[in-house]
Amino acid sequence: MAASTRRAALAAILAAPITGGAVMALPSGSPLDLRPSDLAHACEWATAHWAGISPRCRAEDWDDDKLDAEMDLYDAVWDRALAEPSLNPADLKAKARLCLQDYLAHTFPFTDPAMNKAPDDLERMVITVLQEVIELCT
Repeated sequence: MAASTRRAALAAILAAPITGGAVMALPSGSPLDLRPSDLAHACEWATAHWAGISPRCRAEDWDDDKLDAEMDLYDAVWDRALAEPSLNPADLKAKARLCLQDYLAHTFPFTDPAMNKAPDDLERMVITVLQEVIELCT
């Protein structure tokens, strides 16, 4: 998925009213299951997988096909996170962590911070909100 598509999806999430948000996907009166779902586990796996792709790619000298295959695994979880509503705070936290990591990687692509541009107000707001969601869902 293109970075611009991810940014558009993030903008839609942030613009959604809180009362109609993903955590409200449970039928009225249903007990809230606080255990991380399979979706949360998949998002946590993808977050860790993304962080490990670059070092593993260099250490193992991946060819383009191997890199594409690993990115396809990550993208499949990203697509699933977009399609499936969060059912509890653990799901929302895992999605926010996945989104934050991807957003930071695309917004600030250089490992040397001096090479990245300074974040603008919108970028700082997105980062702050995602960090707060992660903290509130802990």
